[in-house]
Amino acid sequence: MSERRHIEERLALFDELSGILGAMRSFALVALHRNRQHEAAQQEAVNTLETILHPLLAFLPPQAAKGEDLWLLLGSSRGFCGNFNESLLAYWQASGGQSCPTIALGERLVARMPATARWIPVANASGHTEISSTTDRILLAIRDLQTRYGPASGLVACLHDTGGLRTRRLLPFPGTGATAEAVPILTNEPAAQVAAGVAEQYLYHQLLWLQLRSLGMENHLRLQQMENALQHLNETGTALQRQRNRMRQEDIIEEIELMARVNANARKPSWSH
Repeated sequence: MSERRHIEERLALFDELSGILGAMRSFALVALHRNRQHEAAQQEAVNTLETILHPLLAFLPPQAAKGEDLWLLLGSSRGFCGNFNESLLAYWQASGGQSCPTIALGERLVARMPATARWIPVANASGHTEISSTTDRILLAIRDLQTRYGPASGLVACLHDTGGLRTRRLLPFPGTGATAEAVPILTNEPAAQVAAGVAEQYLYHQLLWLQLRSLGMENHLRLQQMENALQHLNETGTALQRQRNRMRQEDIIEEIELMARVNANARKPSWSH
């Protein structure tokens, strides 16, 4: 009886966990759908700014710094997303980024960063409504790293994407400072000033888009983890239910056999001496 009670308690726990995971899964689906909508809109903004920036690139000053690249690692601030941060860290190390000044985005990633690396932490956004403030923190971190280690030659972002882990070079922009190819552009302000403003907005919106991209992959992996956990709970619960039913059948058979023996004993004739 104690074993059967133990199975009943486990089944009750599995039912409760399934309810919690089901609610979390529904929330993750909604978050993933919203994130994809914002990501698509942000991609359009980046494409528009890129089109505007292209004829202005020649008016940007040439890249003077010959130092190291800065790296931006887009990790997660929440768990339950598999090896999201571990694989990102391994990719960064294998790509040679460990020797460069680095911005680690996300508390879960920060907790796994090597102590010997030159890096600074930045709190990550947990949803699309927070990415603007996170982008401001990233830009401040870029200035901080350049103050510590000198001017950088560029900025490289490392993130999860639909095709796997990848890097994306954000700075310098291709074609920056090619004044020999510059075509006069009619602007109210000097072309160099306009180019600098558009370039600043382009970088800002690229950072927004990359965060949404990474956040979407994080939510996708988290959804997969939840579905796998739900499947495991269902399979284990089904096996426990079969075990409980077998035990019930055994108890019923034992009761029937006991009743049969009692009835048989009751029908035996009693001989008096």
